[in-house]
Amino acid sequence: MAVLTKILVLSAATALIGAPVAAASPESDFCASMAGAGFTGDCATITTLARDVCTQTDRGVDLDTLLAILDQATRDENLSNYVVAGARLYFCPPASAT
Repeated sequence: MAVLTKILVLSAATALIGAPVAAASPESDFCASMAGAGFTGDCATITTLARDVCTQTDRGVDLDTLLAILDQATRDENLSNYVVAGARLYFCPPASAT
């Protein structure tokens, strides 16, 4: 299950990278990418979920737990995968190299 989850998240990240992007802020870029991937719902809510992914990741929550929380919140496994991938691309600061 964990391997399948990671494959889905990587697939989602690839789709988000290839989605059309025409705005200057992370929020609008994220929303445009999500729309390009077919998710046209309330972007403010999806953006809040994505930012929460970063917060939870900073707290040490693992990927499987994050996806379980999002699946419960969104009731859409595909959307959850795209939110995690988008959060990492647009909102979560890169890990510092030490």
